[in-house]
Amino acid sequence: MPPRPAKKAVTCPQCGATQQEAPGVISTFCRACGQHFELDDRQPARPAVPAVAATAWRDKLAPLAARLAPLKKRALKHAEPWLLRYEPQIARLREYYERWRPPEFKRVRCHECGRLHEVPYLASSTSCPNCNAHIDLYDALVEKRVSRVVRTRGNLVIKKFGYLNNQLTICGNADIGGGAAGKIFCDGETRIRTAGRLNCEIGSRRVRVEKGADVIVAHPIRVHDMVVRGKVTARIYCNGTLRILKRGFLKGEVHARSIMVDKGGLLQAELNIGRFDELDPEILGTLQERTCYMALEDAVLPQKQATLAI
Repeated sequence: MPPRPAKKAVTCPQCGATQQEAPGVISTFCRACGQHFELDDRQPARPAVPAVAATAWRDKLAPLAARLAPLKKRALKHAEPWLLRYEPQIARLREYYERWRPPEFKRVRCHECGRLHEVPYLASSTSCPNCNAHIDLYDALVEKRVSRVVRTRGNLVIKKFGYLNNQLTICGNADIGGGAAGKIFCDGETRIRTAGRLNCEIGSRRVRVEKGADVIVAHPIRVHDMVVRGKVTARIYCNGTLRILKRGFLKGEVHARSIMVDKGGLLQAELNIGRFDELDPEILGTLQERTCYMALEDAVLPQKQATLAI
């Protein structure tokens, strides 16, 4: 067995303590003060700084710190009125940041049973805790004529030259700038910006016909709230409020609980004002369809109130 190499004595540059280390060691810790230092012989050794020298440096800097203390106090004194002066603007900026900061969680409605639950904002899919149904959360973009299945709680965007041909489409928010066929059930807001004919049935919580749109919807529109800024011809079943803004035009057949027509708006339709869902509850769609786009409590609550009134 070969003999072990002899150890060498090293000195800590911090406290000056001496200890034995192996010849191949590059760095170590001082066993006295715990300071880490290198032992590479190729680099010049760091000069040891005794504790007396460090204390001397602190004594030299003490008068400078005492001289800067009044300046620090004066700066804080002059900054305080400035902070008080711009305090409303600072509070407004803080409120703006809190308002537009992306949320950590978002609410998702199951398209099978209608239950709401929270999921992380960046999640791509989830499962319903009630019926264990799989729910996708991706965003769908349609830029050309396609026939594909879209069942997601994300956003659906149909571009100007896009056309979605699908028997049943489920989404969170919809932006229709092109064409579509089939049924579109949207849990959030549906924006219609196209010009032409839509061969689809729309069921949504909110529908906005944007300015510049001139559309004819061949099948009924079942909606909770609707706002018209462009031109639309359709058969509408509105469970809430229908509002026609300035330069908005609505033509067709309207069943709604309340209608508001602003100055400059035009309504040319067969009107039926009141509770239309009492005689035919399925006029807003089947229960399975309403879970896709309309909160169940909005459809069930009026019936409970009517029962209590009786």
